[in-house]
Amino acid sequence: MSVSDTPWKHAFHSGMSSSADLRAATDLGLPVGVVAPLLTTRQIFLTLPKHLDAGGKLFVDSGAFSAFQKRTSMDWEKVFQTYETLINQTVQTGNLSIVAPDVVGDQASTLDLWAEHAQRVKRWIDAGSRVIVPLQVGRLSAGDLLEEAFKLFGTRKLCAGVPSNLAAMTANDAATIRHGDFHILGRVVLTPELAEKLSAILQSNPDAQLTADANWLRARTARISSLASALPRSNVPFDCRRSRAIKELLVVDGYHQLAHRFSSAPLTRPACTS
Repeated sequence: MSVSDTPWKHAFHSGMSSSADLRAATDLGLPVGVVAPLLTTRQIFLTLPKHLDAGGKLFVDSGAFSAFQKRTSMDWEKVFQTYETLINQTVQTGNLSIVAPDVVGDQASTLDLWAEHAQRVKRWIDAGSRVIVPLQVGRLSAGDLLEEAFKLFGTRKLCAGVPSNLAAMTANDAATIRHGDFHILGRVVLTPELAEKLSAILQSNPDAQLTADANWLRARTARISSLASALPRSNVPFDCRRSRAIKELLVVDGYHQLAHRFSSAPLTRPACTS
C-alpha cells in the first residue's frame, strides 16, 4: 500500500476565529478551525452553519489548551452551547468536528469529565457530528484510554485525538490504538517526530482516516500585514484589506499546497499482504 501525497483527509486552517480571517477561509471553502469561546453570535448562527451547509469542513476546539497555558478555568457550559448551536443550525452535521472536554496533561481528570458529560456527548454523536476525544497520557495506554471512551459514550463512532507533541504521546503509545479515525491536534506540517508517530499509527491501522489542525496564521503574520498594506481600499462592505490579503495567501500557501511536500516525508504504511 503506497503513501498518498498527503496523509491528511482534511487539514484544518486553525486560528481563524476573528471575523476577517474566518471570512477569507470560508469564502474559499477551505477546512477551517476555530475556538469555541472566541466565536461571535453571528459566526455561530450564520457564518459557520453556512460554511457547513455548503460542504465546508469545520473543526471547533474547546479552548482547553489555551486555558491550560493561561492557567484559567474552562466555562464548559459556554463551549457546549456553542457546539450544540452549530449542530442545530446546520443540515450537514457530518462536516463538523468538535473536541470533547479534556484536561491537558491529566488523564484521570479527563476521564472524570467524560463520565460527567457522557450523556451530552452522546447527543452530539447521535446528531451526526464527529467528536474528537483527546487522548491524554497517564496510567492507561492510549489504546486502553480510547476503549474507555467507547464504553463511557456507548459507541465506537469517535475520533481518536492524538497530541502532536512527542512528549504528550510517544510513538509506542500511539501504536497501541486500534481505530479507523484519527485527528492530530496542533500540527499539520510533518516533523520527523510526527512522521514517526503517524507511521506507528498506520502500522496498527493501515486504512485509518487522518485529519489534522494547526494555526495557519501565526507563522504568516508579517506576510499578511505586508500584503494588506499594498492592497487598495475596497468600497464593498466588510471587504477589508486584511481579509483579502489572507485570501490571496491561502490560495498559494494554504495547507492544500503542502501536498507535494508530504510525499518525501519518512512516513510509511505497511505493505499489502493480499
